[in-house]
Amino acid sequence: MRNGSGLIDGASPNPFEPVRDTLRLEIPQAILERLSDLARIPAHYRPTFANSIVELFAKAHRWHRMATRSVEMTAAAKELNRVAKEARKLKKNIDRLGAQARMTLGLYALRLDEFGEAESHEAIRNQIEALLQAGISGQAIQKVDYLSWAVGRIGSAAATETWSKGQNDPAPWQSRDSKSPYVDTFNRFIVELGETVRACNGAPGFEQYNLGDGLRTFLKAASSYLPNGFIPKEALYPPANGNHAAVSPRKGLMSFWLRKDARRRLSS
Repeated sequence: MRNGSGLIDGASPNPFEPVRDTLRLEIPQAILERLSDLARIPAHYRPTFANSIVELFAKAHRWHRMATRSVEMTAAAKELNRVAKEARKLKKNIDRLGAQARMTLGLYALRLDEFGEAESHEAIRNQIEALLQAGISGQAIQKVDYLSWAVGRIGSAAATETWSKGQNDPAPWQSRDSKSPYVDTFNRFIVELGETVRACNGAPGFEQYNLGDGLRTFLKAASSYLPNGFIPKEALYPPANGNHAAVSPRKGLMSFWLRKDARRRLSS
């Protein structure tokens, strides 16, 4: 059975849980015909258009899931940035150690690996003596090299970003300082939708440069088969001032998603 977004039941709302490969998007033939009508697709191209739409809508679910995951991960950036900063500082301090300090740290680390935590200082001295008598001084230096590498990896992991903070060539409606994965994802969908309509000799109004009434009507008809919240309301309804001309989403879409992100942060 489908849920409200046209997916077979089983899709997880948790962006950190896997989605079964058997999940498939189901769009009834009547809906595909309605979308073809709205896009003014000639009869000869309708089977191709229907297949392309099913594929595009499936990608939209995947893109939206990845965008949601990125938003959740970005929410942890403040904590992780501290970890990354401290890791970089620690790695620098380890790399600056002199020869004797590196040997000492390496011995201490090897002792922990071999014996674990000790109950007395005497036990520590005896354990280090045993290690040295076993001829592991070379391993001590290698251990410090490994610790430096591991701390560096922690810093790199904590500093990871899943979405670009800026774009060299943004979409025509998009601010160059756009930071919202939702904006980027919706823009990408509109671009590919326009390309699909044009490839099937459809309506010329389906352009990625504006949001006109024809595209709005199409999005309303398609909304039940796209992820919940995927389409911003500014894309579905004309401006409140009654101007039905195509509007730039640079203001509308960005303001919508910024408000949504703000609400998410307040509720978390």
